[in-house]
Amino acid sequence: MADDDVHRIKLRAQTLEELRSFLDGSGFDLGCRPVVRREGNEFVAEVYAPLPDVDRLRGARSASGVDVTVVENASEVGRARQTEVSSGNRFATRQAVRGLGIKE
Repeated sequence: MADDDVHRIKLRAQTLEELRSFLDGSGFDLGCRPVVRREGNEFVAEVYAPLPDVDRLRGARSASGVDVTVVENASEVGRARQTEVSSGNRFATRQAVRGLGIKE
């Protein structure tokens, strides 16, 4: 596991203010459309960041009341998914594409 791998992290807090103050200036990637959802009586957000950044922030803001859980190594998952994709060019022969779907 490389230090520069990006991880998917779940943040939980009792209040939105705690979550906002933890994320303020963190530099974490919140995705295209950041969403904070309510799970029970907690507010939950998912962010993407390298583990050293998470550990640094966790240490600096340890008394913030935000629970930080590493869900997965998103870089590793991405590398595994890339092996599922063909490296060939199916359009190289200039043949019509066959199979399911609308052909335009």
